[in-house]
Amino acid sequence: MKALGICVGASTISTAAVERDAIGAVRIGDARVEAHHGNPRRTLLEMIRDVDAARYDRVCVTGRRFRQFLNLSSIPEPEAVEQALAHLNGRGENLEAVVSAGGETFLVYTLGRDGRISTVHTGNKCASGTGEFFLQQIKRLGMGVDEATGLARSESPYRVSGRCSVFCKSDCTHAANKGVPKGRIVAGLCQMMAGKILEILRQVPRRDIMVIGGTARNEVLMDHLRGEIENLRVPDEAPYFEALGAALWALENDTAPFPGPEKLFREGESSFTVLRPLSDFADRVEFRPSRRGEAKAGDVLILGLDVGSTTTKAVLLRCEDDTVVASVYLRTRGDPVRASRECYRALGEQLGPLAPTVRIEGLGVTGSGRQIAGLHAMTEGIVNEIAAHAAAAVWFDPDVDTIFEIGGQDAKYTFITGGVPSDYAMNEACSAGTGSFLEEAARESLDIATEQIAEIALAGGRPPDFNDQCAAFINSDIKRAFHEGIAREDVVAGLVYSICMNYHKRVKGSRAVGKKVFMQGGVCYNRAVPLAMAAVTGRRIIVPPDPGLMGAFGVALEIKRRLALGLMRPRRFPLAALRDREIEYGKPFRCNGGAERCDRGCEIARIRIEGRTHPFGGACNRWFNLRFDRKTETADLDLARAWERLVFEGRGAGTDRPAGTVGLNKSFFANTCYPLYRRFFEELGFRVVLPEAIRPEGVDRRGAAFCWPVEIAHGYLQDLLERRIDWLFLPHFKGGDRRGGGRDGQGPSKSITCPISQGEPYYLAAAFKDHPAWKSLKQAGRILSPVIDFSKGPDAAQGEFADMARALGRAAEDGRRAFVAAVAEQRAVWRKVRESGREALAALQADPRAFAVALFGRSYNAFVSEAHMGIPQKLATRGIRVIPIDMLPIDDEPVHGQMYWSAGQTILKAASFVERHPQLFGCYITNFSCGPDSFLLGYFRDLMGEKPSLTLELDSHTADAGLETRIEAFLGIVEAWREMRGKRGAGGGARPRAFTRSRFDYRSRLFIDSQGKAHSFLDPRVHLLFPSMGRLNSEAMSAVFRGLGIRSTCLPPADRRALETGKGNTLCKECLPLQLVTGGLLNYLEGRERSGELLLYVMPTTSGPCRFGQYAPFIERLLEKLRFEDVALFSLSGENSYSDFHGSSFTRKAWTAVVLADVMHDVYSMLLACAARRPRAMEIFWKEWSRLLGVLERGCEPRALREAVVSTAEELARIELRRRPAETPLILLTGEIFVRHDDLSRQWLVERLADEGFAVKVSSAMEWIYYTDWCYANRMTADDISVRQRLQLMLRQAVMRRQERILKGLLRPSGLFHYRLEDVDRLIDGVRHLLSPRLVGEAILTVGAALTEVLEDYCGVIAIGPFGCMPNRIAEAILSREMNREGKGALKDGSPKIRRILERFDHLPFLAVESDGSPFPQIVTARLETFLLQARRVHEAMRKVPHVRVGVPPVVAIPDEICCAARIGLPRETRDRSD
Repeated sequence: MKALGICVGASTISTAAVERDAIGAVRIGDARVEAHHGNPRRTLLEMIRDVDAARYDRVCVTGRRFRQFLNLSSIPEPEAVEQALAHLNGRGENLEAVVSAGGETFLVYTLGRDGRISTVHTGNKCASGTGEFFLQQIKRLGMGVDEATGLARSESPYRVSGRCSVFCKSDCTHAANKGVPKGRIVAGLCQMMAGKILEILRQVPRRDIMVIGGTARNEVLMDHLRGEIENLRVPDEAPYFEALGAALWALENDTAPFPGPEKLFREGESSFTVLRPLSDFADRVEFRPSRRGEAKAGDVLILGLDVGSTTTKAVLLRCEDDTVVASVYLRTRGDPVRASRECYRALGEQLGPLAPTVRIEGLGVTGSGRQIAGLHAMTEGIVNEIAAHAAAAVWFDPDVDTIFEIGGQDAKYTFITGGVPSDYAMNEACSAGTGSFLEEAARESLDIATEQIAEIALAGGRPPDFNDQCAAFINSDIKRAFHEGIAREDVVAGLVYSICMNYHKRVKGSRAVGKKVFMQGGVCYNRAVPLAMAAVTGRRIIVPPDPGLMGAFGVALEIKRRLALGLMRPRRFPLAALRDREIEYGKPFRCNGGAERCDRGCEIARIRIEGRTHPFGGACNRWFNLRFDRKTETADLDLARAWERLVFEGRGAGTDRPAGTVGLNKSFFANTCYPLYRRFFEELGFRVVLPEAIRPEGVDRRGAAFCWPVEIAHGYLQDLLERRIDWLFLPHFKGGDRRGGGRDGQGPSKSITCPISQGEPYYLAAAFKDHPAWKSLKQAGRILSPVIDFSKGPDAAQGEFADMARALGRAAEDGRRAFVAAVAEQRAVWRKVRESGREALAALQADPRAFAVALFGRSYNAFVSEAHMGIPQKLATRGIRVIPIDMLPIDDEPVHGQMYWSAGQTILKAASFVERHPQLFGCYITNFSCGPDSFLLGYFRDLMGEKPSLTLELDSHTADAGLETRIEAFLGIVEAWREMRGKRGAGGGARPRAFTRSRFDYRSRLFIDSQGKAHSFLDPRVHLLFPSMGRLNSEAMSAVFRGLGIRSTCLPPADRRALETGKGNTLCKECLPLQLVTGGLLNYLEGRERSGELLLYVMPTTSGPCRFGQYAPFIERLLEKLRFEDVALFSLSGENSYSDFHGSSFTRKAWTAVVLADVMHDVYSMLLACAARRPRAMEIFWKEWSRLLGVLERGCEPRALREAVVSTAEELARIELRRRPAETPLILLTGEIFVRHDDLSRQWLVERLADEGFAVKVSSAMEWIYYTDWCYANRMTADDISVRQRLQLMLRQAVMRRQERILKGLLRPSGLFHYRLEDVDRLIDGVRHLLSPRLVGEAILTVGAALTEVLEDYCGVIAIGPFGCMPNRIAEAILSREMNREGKGALKDGSPKIRRILERFDHLPFLAVESDGSPFPQIVTARLETFLLQARRVHEAMRKVPHVRVGVPPVVAIPDEICCAARIGLPRETRDRSD
């Protein structure tokens, strides 16, 4: 028996042959590995012919997406790894884990005691550090693998960034241009790659590790790993390990016959949507012709130099007529000084003999390299790019009001008012919307030169939609497109589209686009890009002459202006002198912080030019000021440092003889409440200990992709635990103290903190549960985690502090006295803080020419030095006063009534104050993936109006250079805006006419239109429109309202168009569900034809703590901004368990709809997995669903309902099945309620798992409604609940319980769902030891459902949510540490059956997924494959352990030949077609 295994990887294809002889011995035969260079079809065909695949008895393929397009039997990669591992384990290998180091992903498969895969760990989604990335970098250096690794073995590593592929490329280029030996660069790359692998291995013992994949051939990388891993194994079969596993599987299983090369590929529809050809938009773009002049003897010139990240440009501008007489455009290549000198040389050559006869009397520099190039040129004419590009655009066309600028690694948006920039935005760390990404993706993934891109892209007729994802994801999409057989010209066109989509959504965002749009930057030389921008934005685009030179031209114009105004003095700048001027780098030194006592310790370069040494660099402007002898008293200007000093002035003090030490994590609101906490513990005789350093090993413990403040919390706790503290104080901080209720005394009903802030003690407990110091403190009962809520004033929290005093061995009365003193201390500090603010505002008012920056954010991310990246110092050293918003007099400012986050209330109050203050301008510090700020930023910008503001998004990798550019641009725009404002007066333009928003009155049930007229809910013009929050749920609820006589429909399921519209009208930072429901509504309003319609859009709401409660206010603001009349929201609130619209009849009918929708979804999933003929089963299912909708629509009369449900159960029971439902592996899909129910959001996961043989139970809407009842009854969401309300709730719950039992009982005979009644109390009680119920939201439901129900009904759990979902990340952090034998075993109600199953498994199948509406990236697909492999095994174990599952319905006898789904080796696709 001979078998052939094939593995189609991201960059290579491998084959392996195996043969079993007559006595059963298996021999490994020929094995091959070939790079496919983005064309796997061609390479595979060549290899198939070379190995003569037809001569093998069996053939099996593995890999990722591409295997779906082959007419061959296939298995997932994890299964192939196990097959090969089992074979090689015959050699006596005892392993902890297998590292799969491939071309596109790094995976770590941890192994159980049986030697099989137990869990999988992955890195992030970035391509940095992977095998493909390594090959790209050595190709850039002009080397092959053998030469590169040979040189690297004898060199010390040069440090390169591992955070992002873009940054790492820049590091390598910069190093090469500085003359760093290639061997050192390659050694640095290998060291970085080893670091990536070790980072993933942080939860695995570093011993007995096997490495497989093509990267295993990199001996330098392996040497680095051997230095960190005891007993590293690299088998000879590593490069073709998965192919070997596929071949071994084929030996033991029947496979489909080899179809021959002609029928090898299965043609099918692409997974991409198709965009219009770029050529369709040629008439929407105007390319203006270039005009040049010639230099003359005696010309007075200005030299404009634009030193960008990838290119450097220069022009010579004649002062007499603004004519460009010479220009140059070349590569920066990581060395801005060298590039500048090359420009001077080229300009001199263009002038030729005229060079000595002209006079260059001004030199201006702009671009990312402006500081170092300006120092080399010895000019003070340094101008930020925003101002330079705006000056050039306005010169060409005074009416231009919008500039789209795309450079090499930066992309910018500028809005121009009165000829000066008034608003702007820049890309953050991502490079996907920039020229360098387009160029590199074309060259490295497509082997296309830059100058060929436009011609090829314009030939594309069906461009795939790669959307607006990051660079690493789009590279994956390019490979997927080739795997699917999409033509090269279409792929290139899709790539061009993608950078414009990224720019449109992530740079421009929701900012205004004016009447005349210029598009600038070197990327515009590629004529396809402006056409794509016209397609994406729907606007006409003007490309100015020489778009790549606009920055250089603009800076020359600005220097001419300054010279004319006397702001600069003319100087001579001979080109020859500039060309020949050398620069030397001396030994750098560390900044000592100066008089400001800054402790950042920046490295300062010593740069020697013409015999003089200049200090250069640093996070602030200190050394720049010293070079130009500028005096700035930063101590008086940086009030963030003053805030920090006032709040922590008692730090390090304490009682002389403390009774013990209490460790306080310097995280989140501990930075606000430190005076209170410190004084409280000191009054009780304890000394408070704070952490001193953010330890990386603590940060590495985080269990999910948290924001920067959470990373700080982990790093600080690691440090704190190593300080041998006696007690640890780690509170659940639920609510903050309100700062007034506005001028009318009316404020929001809540003042709470976000789930991430509240959840700190719970995810830190999970992360540090195995830390010796944590375990010791926990066993001794010395971890204090009270729930602290100051939202009703400090006095309301006194009881928690009295209880804490008792825990510390003190009397409760002592605790109360200590608390009173602590509150007094807190208030005294806050009086000092606000007095400092009053003094600063008075000083500002005394100098009307000055302006100040109000620092927006939270104490823990904007006001403390460990988090704000020195931003206040950067501003202060430029002479700008910085005032934290905590210092502003904002108590009487109004705040939106639905803003329930306490920090959000402060931010919006301050925004109102700053918008009115003529000398204050806002700088908003946020963090990547901050949930609340995804909404607050939009509200903040709306309140600022046309007043300039700055937003800085920080994380642990933020670079100083990007901050400097943004700050300089912001300050320049503020100055220009003030100048313009002074000229035209403060009145501004005409105000828009008043707009009255429509609303719905729940008490009277009347629709109040935009003219103030009232209409009955039953008026046929009133249209109740449901968004698609899961098709079945929306259709059922809409039918109930029709049954009440109300005109009601629901939107179709969300699609790509809804997502695109939603992203186009949001910041693209908000939740995916908001983007979809917003996009769906706007698409409906755009296409509706009925005049006189009064639209009522259903949008449930709540009052936090997650983002869901902001959907309704966001949509209301958007409707008002877009001035849609006669559109209102129907927003029932979860705060009172949706009782605004109640009545026993409505409750029964609505609840009936919810139960039917939930159960029928279970039936739908089971039919997908079990139906013998799926299309026929689906036809019956939808027919029966229509029957049930008809009953709901006709008023839901009890007898008719019963008859319909019974008939439906009978019809469903007649559907022919191929497998018994009781034998079908069942997965629980939990997480965020919208995403788990929406097909686009969950990427058709229910259908995908059904193709793999799994049924999916989606956590029900019933569960959520029962939970809101539980919260309401237990006063978790409502401040108080009356006796009458409690009785109403009890009656409603009785009706709901009875109806659930009846309806499920009637549908039970279908045999297509597992009969069980929802039990929210059990979910909550089961995990109280991990998560407090007072952290309201889906986190506790997700954790509870996963841990309590796995192994009972479900063989695995998937938690899915939108990107950045705060409850989901908390759940992921906890479950990633608890979904194992220990975590499940800790539950109180574990049965003997569960204990027996746990004996076999170290880890339980769990997968956390975040969705942005796009196809899942490769890294998620890889984790899903491993998850299903584990889940299948757990299901088999559950079947073998005797147990009668509670509530399992009787199953109709089904012949084995129909039920049996035995894997006989047919390809999965073939089995599906038989349906």
